[in-house]
Amino acid sequence: MLQKFILCFAILHLTCFVNSQEIFSLKKTYESQVFIEGTDQVSIKEGMQLALSSLLVTISGDSQIIKGKSITKMLQTPEKYINQYKLGTEDEKIYASFIFEGDLIRSYLSENELPLWLSNDNLILSYLPCKEESNGIKSKEEYEKCNNLEKILTPLSNKRNSKIINPLMDLMEINYFEALGSISAEKFMKRMSRRYDLDAWLLCTIKDEFGLLLDSPKCLTSLGTQSSPQEALNYLLDRINSKKSLVVDKKLKNKTSIRIIGITSLSFLEDVLRNLKSQVLVYGVSLEKVEGDKLDILLSHYGKSEDLKNLLNINDDFKGIDNSSREIISYKYNKS
Repeated sequence: MLQKFILCFAILHLTCFVNSQEIFSLKKTYESQVFIEGTDQVSIKEGMQLALSSLLVTISGDSQIIKGKSITKMLQTPEKYINQYKLGTEDEKIYASFIFEGDLIRSYLSENELPLWLSNDNLILSYLPCKEESNGIKSKEEYEKCNNLEKILTPLSNKRNSKIINPLMDLMEINYFEALGSISAEKFMKRMSRRYDLDAWLLCTIKDEFGLLLDSPKCLTSLGTQSSPQEALNYLLDRINSKKSLVVDKKLKNKTSIRIIGITSLSFLEDVLRNLKSQVLVYGVSLEKVEGDKLDILLSHYGKSEDLKNLLNINDDFKGIDNSSREIISYKYNKS
């Protein structure tokens, strides 16, 4: 089923940087670096599989994607999606840096009706009670256990193209915490989320309801789930990203006419057609009319016309233009 995607998702009040940043899942190439066991072919292929697995989670916005049969098959031949790689050493460890081809990965995902995450950064409000004396951190063991939360969550959020925002814990927030935190941690986070205009939040603790130190930290999310830090953050991001993802349904086909303005040369025209053919929804491009610097193009594509418009609107190469014609969508092409 083709899901509608809205990039700046108002309900969650998550900040998107669509206009100023290239959408991650639409990049031409991706570089991924991983540590490997050795320089033999087996170790290098294992590194390719690890790097591709991590990349697929970010591009799809779904931490569970690597468990699917089609992805398991894809990971058997990771070299198909790699342009080049290099080996090096860092702190006496061997690393491999791989350059992946974006078009090849997107084609495979669309062919298998798997999602593309069409956004950039998610902002997650997170409270980790580690640094303030008022939070009750007394022993070295408590402090280290709590401080390790950041070492778990920060790399994971970076890997998933998300940012964790910590409250300032100024006098106002400390008062909120002292008034509400002892009654309900959830109420405290809801009050904080209103202040920061972020509905997605994560609250972690190292103690149980009796004040005893837990063997492992637990985290509560704005969706009501409580689990380990990794599971909680992945679950939260998976649910948020599912509302901002595109799944290509190849059973639904349409044709949409668009107009490109500002074509000044044959090479420019060729670049436009090549760019349109590379779009994940498009399977056919037909040049209908050339008039001055204007091109009328008929696109055969999967999904609804609105889905195609949304896809082109987040592409920095195409800038939407208001025009009097309601029958055709117009864009100015910004040749990269």
